[in-house]
Amino acid sequence: MTPEQSMRIYLAECSLHAAVLDQGLADARTWTPLSSGTLIEKEMLRILDQIAYRFAKLQDSMGEKLMPLILELAEETVPTNATFAEKLNRLERIGAILSAEEWKKFRVVRNALAHEYPEDPELRASAINRYMEGAADLSALYRFVRDYVAAHFPRVDCGE
Repeated sequence: MTPEQSMRIYLAECSLHAAVLDQGLADARTWTPLSSGTLIEKEMLRILDQIAYRFAKLQDSMGEKLMPLILELAEETVPTNATFAEKLNRLERIGAILSAEEWKKFRVVRNALAHEYPEDPELRASAINRYMEGAADLSALYRFVRDYVAAHFPRVDCGE
């Protein structure tokens, strides 16, 4: 399989995750932002779970597949022992991402949601609100990266 074929597959995978993530975010707009007095109902929990799952899948697919392949297609020589932070800096330098720091914040956002804070409704609401903002930012970053691929690698059919 060529790198271009792999890129098409990875873009389709990320596109699915981003589309379902965006739908969950749209569904959540009717009851967000949350306040400390918001009671989380079953339907809200289902949507939050959908957003959390697709956020994680999109972040993993982009970080493990899409971004390394961009470096390969751009013929950026990256040492095999390079850290992910070094790869992010290289992606920022070539314009594939706007900011390496932005990507790093997604790990913080993801970890914040792991803590449910049942004893502190205000902290829980704040964490969920930050997570929702981070999820929207990740989806926007995916679209930016997809557009970068379309502009810089014309042999890749981005399918959108």
